[in-house]
Amino acid sequence: MNYQPTPPFTSVQKSLNSSLSSPLQPYSLSQCLSENPLLDQERSDLFFYFFLGSVAEMAKVVDATGEPIPTSSVLMSSAKHIEIKCMSENVEFLKCKKKDPNPEKCLDKGRQATRCALGVLKDLYQRCKDPMEAYVGCMYYYTNEFDLCRKEQQAFEKACPLD
Repeated sequence: MNYQPTPPFTSVQKSLNSSLSSPLQPYSLSQCLSENPLLDQERSDLFFYFFLGSVAEMAKVVDATGEPIPTSSVLMSSAKHIEIKCMSENVEFLKCKKKDPNPEKCLDKGRQATRCALGVLKDLYQRCKDPMEAYVGCMYYYTNEFDLCRKEQQAFEKACPLD
């Protein structure tokens, strides 16, 4: 016996289709937007507000207590700084992992590497808050595409030069 689950709303759509003169057709996003009488910019703003939320809120660098939130955009934006300042901790962790693949054996080395990276993030945020937030926001908005955020990257690296 082959059980085929019914997708949600299929029965509702069938009953609606039977009561209507023409069956319901799914709308694409472009159709929804093109039938909307709002101006293009207003449509775009509404789309981002309702479907994507606030980019500024999603791309926060630190939480309410001031601790860094290591999201992908924060880590990608700070990767060069972390590489330089946490080189020894990361090398020790990788050596440990290469020597023994058992995860329990390298927990201390992993904690040291993580502690170093979080310290770098906190330091960067305290020293160059605005350029870092701009760069992280750009990276978040453009899904970590470095090429689209070069201007923000230059401003960030000028404010917080690589040591």
